[in-house]
Amino acid sequence: MLSATNRGDTGMLLYHYTNQAGFLGIMESGTLWATKIQYLNDNKEFFLALSIADEILKERLRTEINRDVVIRLIRFREALPRMNDVNVCVCSLSENGDLLSQWRGYASGLGGYSIGFDYEALKTGFNRHDYVLMKCCYQPQEHEDFINNVIDTILMMFEGQPEPDHAEIEKPSAASRLFQEHLSCVAAVLKDSSFSEEAEWRAISRRSLSPAELAFRPGHSTLTPYHKLPFDNRQNGCVREVIVGHTPNSDLAIAATHTLMQKMGLQVALHASQIPFRNW
Repeated sequence: MLSATNRGDTGMLLYHYTNQAGFLGIMESGTLWATKIQYLNDNKEFFLALSIADEILKERLRTEINRDVVIRLIRFREALPRMNDVNVCVCSLSENGDLLSQWRGYASGLGGYSIGFDYEALKTGFNRHDYVLMKCCYQPQEHEDFINNVIDTILMMFEGQPEPDHAEIEKPSAASRLFQEHLSCVAAVLKDSSFSEEAEWRAISRRSLSPAELAFRPGHSTLTPYHKLPFDNRQNGCVREVIVGHTPNSDLAIAATHTLMQKMGLQVALHASQIPFRNW
């Protein structure tokens, strides 16, 4: 996963934790993998936002008197179950480039890598591919504020406009489709407070991707859909640093990585993790 931190005159860096195979694939292809949100390691993340949104919408419906707005809010609730099918893909982020929990979780615990990217270059490249970078939030009040803001934004956009097809309330409308799209982005950054140590960021697709845009890889128990997200390294040199993870052969690992960087024509800061950890 990625992280952001300050590194002197190089500006803010983002790190991607991965194992050896992932490191080679990322560096050789110039792409990161953005996973379909419903297939993340903790599948409760996505449904946390949907549950909160449902409660907020129910509360608003108790007090709303405008008939068009009532129908609109009901359609927002009707859209929640359909969000299981949206193809929103995310690439996870964290504000710490050398964090033990991330080495354990993303680098197979041994011989992994943390790739440091220039934040501005990465953000610019992601924007060209219709992705946005957002910081995760962990506090319940923040979660409610995010979702209320989505609801208020959509209602304001359609203020004064009649909501169509009152007699067929189960049918989606332009407002409910837009609500679904906006909530998908928010759902990607709402996390339980127990994960706050990760200080996570995420790159999120701004729209639901078409099936033709998805690739698939083997997962633990099912195929996992993902999207190949270029980071344009050759164009803007956004890889700035590589941290070699825990291994009994640290010197050899650094030497091999240095040779690989030379072969690829990359000048990056290269060093070993400073976290005391032994898994051998």
